[in-house]
Amino acid sequence: MSLRYYPEEIVKRNAQLYEKYGRQLEKEHKGKYIAISEEGQIIVDSNDIRVAQQAIEKFGPGRFAFYKIGYKAIGKWRAISACL
Repeated sequence: MSLRYYPEEIVKRNAQLYEKYGRQLEKEHKGKYIAISEEGQIIVDSNDIRVAQQAIEKFGPGRFAFYKIGYKAIGKWRAISACL
């Protein structure tokens, strides 16, 4: 089985991961960043770069969903990925 996904599959997978594991954190952690592994492990922090770095180390590149809790989109992903 290939670990590669098409872009629309990634968007769908990430949305499903957020609904299952991230949505419940909105009241307590709104505005913080979350990385969610394909297995449901999470990393939450107020620093987006720290979350991204920890997620890459722990889950592997491209193996996690990345969100700002309580928000639909993050506009800084390109800036984050440039720092990694």
